[in-house]
Amino acid sequence: MRADIAMLQAPTTERTQSQKGSVLVEFAFILPVFLTLLFGVITFSIAMYNKTVLTMATREGARAGAKYVANRTNATTISNASTAVTNACGNNLITFGATAMTPTVTTNANPMSDKVLTVTASVNYTGLYIFSGLSISAQTSMRLE
Repeated sequence: MRADIAMLQAPTTERTQSQKGSVLVEFAFILPVFLTLLFGVITFSIAMYNKTVLTMATREGARAGAKYVANRTNATTISNASTAVTNACGNNLITFGATAMTPTVTTNANPMSDKVLTVTASVNYTGLYIFSGLSISAQTSMRLE
């Protein structure tokens, strides 16, 4: 064998051969941490999406209740707002369970005398292990027309 080619080859010693499984061991240590971060980011992103859907739903509910309707009462204003919030959420909220999330809608008790309608909606978000049981809520206020 030529001397210049022999110098380019890595020496095959017992130390070199004993390190072949180290990459697999390092991967086994890093994989759970990586998967935890990945599922955490996905779960948090879905929770933020649900927060946005709930915020838009309360805006639609407040707008539906605040619009002028002849001979309206507190009951019709609150009913219009609650129906609009429930319809806006519809199937847009993402859940990991078998049942769909339905928002709990509350309004101020007497919007006609206050001249302001405040709509608050909340849902209990059940994510993947992390952020499980998180309560998401949104609130919107509008003046009555």
